[in-house]
Amino acid sequence: MPHVVIENAPDLVEACRSLVPFTQRNGGEILRLLDVFVNQAGRAALLDCVVIEPGSASRSFFVQLSQKGSQITVRLLPATDPEKTDGVKRLLGAIAKAVHDSIPASHYGKTNLTDFLPP
Repeated sequence: MPHVVIENAPDLVEACRSLVPFTQRNGGEILRLLDVFVNQAGRAALLDCVVIEPGSASRSFFVQLSQKGSQITVRLLPATDPEKTDGVKRLLGAIAKAVHDSIPASHYGKTNLTDFLPP
């Protein structure tokens, strides 16, 4: 399962406040973050996402952010498990970068998406 762990990230709620819905277009590919939902405990969030790639149907799914200690994990929600296309992986990478950028002292930990993390 594609994922990115962001270390030294102690506050999921603050990170989610900085996540602004966006649309990225690259040729015929469209990556969208539509909305962010944080649970009452502030330890998990769901991000409503859509990926449209040329030659295939649009994919709607949720990305899950979960807090354990001072780590935030960015991954696909298993209940909406889409096909793991390059577009889906690029959107996960863009979300992980946005979370990382919102927490100045954070850094990337374990990931299997190195090639999909924006510079």
